[in-house]
Amino acid sequence: MCGFLGSITFSEISEHSLNACNKRIECRGPDEKNIVVNQKYNSNNLFHNFAFNRLAIIDLTPSASQPMYSKNLNSLVMFNGEIYNHKELRADLEKKKIPFKSSHSDTETLLNGLSVYGINFLNKVNGQFSIFFYNITNNEYYLVRDRAGQKPLYFSMDSKGFYFGSDLISVRNLSNSYKLNDQQIFNFLNLGTTVTPDTFYQNIHSVSPGEFIKLSPEKGNFNLAKRKYWNLSSYIDDKKFDSNEFIDLFEDSVSKRLESDVPVSSFLSGGLDSTAVIKAMKKSRHEINTFSMITESPEYNESEFMEQVVRKYDTNHTYKIINPSITFEEVKSIIIKFDDIIYDPSVIPTYILSERISNEFKVAISGDGGDELLSGYQHYENYNSSKKYSKKLINFLYKIYPNNYGSGNNILKNSDDWKLAFASYYEDEKLMRLLKIKNYRNFKDTYLTHKENDWKSLMITDFDYFLNEMMLKKIDRSSMLNSLEIRSPFLDYRLFEYVAGHSSSNNGGKFSSKSVIKKYLSNDFDDSFLIRPKMGFSINIKEIISSNINEIYETIESSVLKNYLDIADVKKLGLINSRMNALRIWKIYSLSLFLENNKVD
Repeated sequence: MCGFLGSITFSEISEHSLNACNKRIECRGPDEKNIVVNQKYNSNNLFHNFAFNRLAIIDLTPSASQPMYSKNLNSLVMFNGEIYNHKELRADLEKKKIPFKSSHSDTETLLNGLSVYGINFLNKVNGQFSIFFYNITNNEYYLVRDRAGQKPLYFSMDSKGFYFGSDLISVRNLSNSYKLNDQQIFNFLNLGTTVTPDTFYQNIHSVSPGEFIKLSPEKGNFNLAKRKYWNLSSYIDDKKFDSNEFIDLFEDSVSKRLESDVPVSSFLSGGLDSTAVIKAMKKSRHEINTFSMITESPEYNESEFMEQVVRKYDTNHTYKIINPSITFEEVKSIIIKFDDIIYDPSVIPTYILSERISNEFKVAISGDGGDELLSGYQHYENYNSSKKYSKKLINFLYKIYPNNYGSGNNILKNSDDWKLAFASYYEDEKLMRLLKIKNYRNFKDTYLTHKENDWKSLMITDFDYFLNEMMLKKIDRSSMLNSLEIRSPFLDYRLFEYVAGHSSSNNGGKFSSKSVIKKYLSNDFDDSFLIRPKMGFSINIKEIISSNINEIYETIESSVLKNYLDIADVKKLGLINSRMNALRIWKIYSLSLFLENNKVD
């Protein structure tokens, strides 16, 4: 796992400037840094500038260093991520007499594969990745992002050149694209995140999951073309679900993510997903190193279940306790490190646990993606509930519900309009009305327009929205800020294709969250473990907000955000002391911190 920054410009840039912009990315790859400045290839009179920061995990030798250039194939790659099936892909290339310099570098396999097969080689690749690939012979550049969007990739373009990299603020600084995108600020206040492909900055965009961008220089300009190489919706089918087939795929996914030239650890939350991962790991290796975060807040403490897993699979376990006395300064110091924020307060414990693991390991396996894959969230259960009320009644109750009481989800989720009910879990139009903001993206229109009324629409929407915009952004930033690679077996695209292509895995169509995983674990744990409410992974945000409310108001009022809202409206939230309002204040506060910390005078 690594991080990179680059530009292709019509005139030279300074090495000092490239190095300065790269500073933020060095945490992604502290083992080695390589800088290429004002390099020319072919005769196109373009200047190529690359900064690559390596976290060495597969093939620790210099032969796997990047940027990697193939003289034989006249091509170059920078790559952040892991290719889990690189051994099979390499064997195929070697049959074609393609020479390799490294003994087992997945980067070289990727470089040679793209060089020989072209961009269609992506269809063979199983991994998490963001890629810059340059076919020097054809004078074509490609930016590529993995199917789920696990690894970030931003880009910007102007009359001086093209800029790209793993960190939003680094790309902003390198491209001098500082103008804020007001629309995305409003989107954040509603959704708690920005909406891909746009970002907080007008001239900076994100490569979308499952997409590649082809860049072709022509007459002092760049032609840019986008194409999806993978789309989950295209795999929708209704074949019979076979739990044994699914588990075989799952265990293979776990096994592939255990390959490493450095020791591997694993998250252990005490939930079903991380437990299933650890069970599959136990089949592949004797010794397992697990780490857990324990909060002393009872509603988030799953330590009794963690201990059951540790005993059952005999893991080498470490606990990290989040003390209620964690200071507000510590919380702030974590938030301001993020280049592209989300409002979910679980970023705090995720960051702290990643920091602890990184003291001993470079790699950790996680259970992320299981809820999106196997209907693990409450809104799936709600979707299958027969207790629904007419849209007319629900809209009336929602209309009279005060804006500062909450988002109205407890009302809207009971609507017989499934899109209205589903959207209520992810947006807060009541907050937008309280803040008198009208120009924002509506969740239904953005993510549900062409969706059918079935549970697979919920799964695909969670894949497109919640994974990409929220969950994976949290996991990537929290871990890579601590130089830790996270591998998530449930995010293997083969599993999502399987679930999308088969009938409900939940007992012939009757809803039962994660039934295939419960069955997988049923010989090891009783019902008290397998059938219990989902706790989540967070902190006592209500206490943090109430204890620091004056400072929070002052920060919001003195930040750039004061140009977009009235602090008097924000303070109306503080009149109702609820967890929902604490989350709403936290959302506004997180955004104010981000804008203030990254403003340019």
